[in-house]
Amino acid sequence: MGLLGGKSTAWADSAAERLASIKEQPLQLRQFLQQMPKGGDLHNHLSGAVYAESYLRWAAEDGKCIDPSGVISLPPCEPGGEVQAVREIFAGMTPNGGIESLVDALSVRNYSRREVSGHDQFFATFERFTAATFGRRGDMVAEVSSRAASQNILYLELMQSLGMFEVAAFAQTNGDLEAKYGQRIDHAAVDAIVADVILEMDRIDARRRAIQGCDSIAAEQGDGCQVTVRYLSQVIRTLSPIQVYAQTLLAFKLVAADDRVVGLNFVAPEDHAVALRDYKQHMDFIAEISSQFPAQRSGVTLHAGELTLGLVPPEHLGWHIDAAIQVAGAKRIGHGIDIAYALDMDALLRNMATQQILVEINLTSNDVILEVTDEDHPLPVYLKYGVPVALSTDDEGVSRIDLTHEYQRAVTTYDLDYEVLRGMSRNALQYSFLPGKGLFQDTLSGQVVDACSAATLGAEAVSGGCAEFLVDNPKGSLQWQLEARLAEFESGF
Repeated sequence: MGLLGGKSTAWADSAAERLASIKEQPLQLRQFLQQMPKGGDLHNHLSGAVYAESYLRWAAEDGKCIDPSGVISLPPCEPGGEVQAVREIFAGMTPNGGIESLVDALSVRNYSRREVSGHDQFFATFERFTAATFGRRGDMVAEVSSRAASQNILYLELMQSLGMFEVAAFAQTNGDLEAKYGQRIDHAAVDAIVADVILEMDRIDARRRAIQGCDSIAAEQGDGCQVTVRYLSQVIRTLSPIQVYAQTLLAFKLVAADDRVVGLNFVAPEDHAVALRDYKQHMDFIAEISSQFPAQRSGVTLHAGELTLGLVPPEHLGWHIDAAIQVAGAKRIGHGIDIAYALDMDALLRNMATQQILVEINLTSNDVILEVTDEDHPLPVYLKYGVPVALSTDDEGVSRIDLTHEYQRAVTTYDLDYEVLRGMSRNALQYSFLPGKGLFQDTLSGQVVDACSAATLGAEAVSGGCAEFLVDNPKGSLQWQLEARLAEFESGF
């Protein structure tokens, strides 16, 4: 018995009826969506996913400093001066004053009360808390995965920049874009950075496992241990061309070298003058380097179309999405806001649906950064054309949200039903960069691959061809776990 027959259908119908009955009851809706199994978060910057309070606490424990504008720095601090030890600020907290202004500086909380745009406040936070991340990446992964577990999320693809600044610094003095491939930068030097990054990921994993007790007996493990975490290597696209080239090469080498790194992305404001100037060249870099890494080229997702009229001149609108897909070979894009400015939006949307290019939808950050929301957001258009979409957080710590919040915002803004939400949840795994084949032929209807068409979705005992499929395909296996959780969730109604 598959999803489309028997109890599974009845359970799903009951869950759908429950959702329909509470759409205008925010507290009940939050509970429903918090408990609903959500496949994953595919667009999540690790440094931006941590809440400001954690950064401040770690900075205090590590003896770091902070200035009045909220910039955290390494010691020495200035006793009695402007650059104070963070621990002194905690020690001096009173009922009338604490760390509120620092939390605001390190996030977009209360930004509307200040003379700064959401866009500028959002991107300003990263430089302010960078020093707090030093030595704390394992703690960061533990925080984010534990938060995911509390929302019934199975999988995270976290963007991080390990090794990127090192390879960029090397390339600036030792790279040559005029040379042939293989000679533009010393590959041996890049390989050495790859080795260093792998060691750092080992330390991160060990720290995360220690915090969450993942090596303890099952009863003593934290819930976050059950969340599968993989990484996207993020290239900083506002650096010089040779530096971006070197970072892109490093990213592909990391994907090839370590199973924990499943893909790459280009980050930093898309509206930045350098990012706009070099966008076409960056797509060419990806196309060239990916041709040398055929087994890794399917792991490309790109911020594309995180732009709107007024933020940039019209000539920069409407073509980034197409270039990311057609030139760079992106299998997913993030944001996709400026699609209405495409020369032929209908043709582009149909092509994305045909190629099954997933769009990572970030409702809150699109609102804060671009002031694009409600009927101006393209989510309903993507859904109408059958373009696969998945909800994601972008930077949940900076935005002061979580993935459940984004599901709730989608429901209340666009009146989405349970079938669509469940399809989005499934999409987050179906279009993840986990190795192996996906379980579904159609995530909306629940039609699965032939090998598992006769099995009960999510069943504990599986035999025959379906069992072989799940063993051979880690992606499909994790999707099977999601279906088990969905069946348990739906049966409660």
